[in-house]
Amino acid sequence: MENVLRIEKILDFCDVPQLFVARDAFDTLYLCLLYEDELLCRYTGIRISARRLEDFLSGGIDLRSLFIHPENKHEYFDVVFQTGQYQHERLMEKSLPEDKLPAEGYILSGDMRENVVINLPVKDRGLLAELVRKFGWACM
Repeated sequence: MENVLRIEKILDFCDVPQLFVARDAFDTLYLCLLYEDELLCRYTGIRISARRLEDFLSGGIDLRSLFIHPENKHEYFDVVFQTGQYQHERLMEKSLPEDKLPAEGYILSGDMRENVVINLPVKDRGLLAELVRKFGWACM
């Protein structure tokens, strides 16, 4: 399905993914931010280039700026987790209401990441490699 997103990296998690990077069937990157988690998890999504995503991941730009000024002007997506998939649909809004925007000053930096050491039997290393890839963790 063309409107299905697959999570590539979870950037913030509390009970459910709060902020994540995903790709569609055409390998386009999306940055998705949770705005509702009552009945269904609903996210606001924007398309994002690898360069701009790296700027955010390195702490060079804040999250609010990304959502107020997406690279594709006035292009926002509603992303819903249902039937075990993240599905997206283009919104017709030219700007986002305040309740769908992140707070000012949210910067993601490498200092916020935890370091965890895991000792695994050799037979489980393939599983760990898949988790590392999916969650964007770094192996030391």
